Parts: sequence; structure tokens; C-alpha cells
Amino acid sequence: MAKKPRNKAYKPKGALINPLEWAIAGAHTLLLGQQEAFIKPVDDAIDLLRQGVATRDDWNMVASAMNIAVALADLQICPNFFPDFERAQEALREIARRMIQRGTSTCYATELEAIREARDMYRIQLRYCTQAESSRAIKRVKDTHRSGGMQDMAKLFNNMPPAAQAA
Repeated sequence: MAKKPRNKAYKPKGALINPLEWAIAGAHTLLLGQQEAFIKPVDDAIDLLRQGVATRDDWNMVASAMNIAVALADLQICPNFFPDFERAQEALREIARRMIQRGTSTCYATELEAIREARDMYRIQLRYCTQAESSRAIKRVKDTHRSGGMQDMAKLFNNMPPAAQAA
């Protein structure tokens, strides 16, 4: 059998200009500004959850942070925090169920406490992880989400009202 002609032109992948500099940068821990950039939106979203006026995007911000925290723990950065992250994720699932049923983002004190503790532990992880490890964790979360591994949380997110506001 004859091969079909290729329709696409060959395009080589980009190459790193200075791979040594890239590797050295990846070995450094996150700068304080980078850590704050990771944590600030999560803090804001948790505050909105506390007030009961969070939207599904706010909920998703906290859920994504918890997923990244679990991925960092998989990379052996504070792996002893797993149970706390699981409690926070379960609390987020319950909040999501209420958002779907009632349209509001109210949360109980125990749920809020579990989420705050996990956020504090995530902050500790960010202090100790390198730039390369944080990139790897984010990539792992995106890949797992894309492949359907986080299907339960994704289904909850898709079923939530876009602007769940307190009644």
C-alpha cells in the first residue's frame, strides 16, 4: 500500500535558548511575590465563601488550589498534609452540592475551618517548593483534569449556577 501524502508541513518544536539558565531557575524556591500571587486569589475566594456570596469561579479558585496542593504532596512536598487536603476537598464538594441545590454558597463553620487549614498548609508547601515543582504540579492538575481524572469536581462545577448569590 502506498502511504498517504502528509497534509501538514513539518514544524520543528521550539528549543530552549539557554537550557542551563532554565534549569537553574527551576531549582530556586518561589519568590515571595510568586507565593503571594498563588495565595491572594485563594484568600479572596475563601473570604467570599465565608460571606456566602461566592460564585462558581470563586469556588473553582479554591478547588484548584487544593488540587495543586495535592499534586505538590504527590511530589513529596509535605506529603503528611494529604488528610487535611482531602477534608478540604470534601468540604468543597458539600458547598458545591448546596450551590447546585439552593443557588447560594453558604458553608458551615467546620467546612470553612477545614478549607482555611488546608490553605495554610498550601502556603507552607509554596514556601518549600521550587519553581520547577510548582510548574510540574500545575501541569499535573491540568493533565488530570483534561483526562477526566477530576471528573467529580468538574461535574459539580459545570452544574453550578454561574453567579450563585446569597438570597
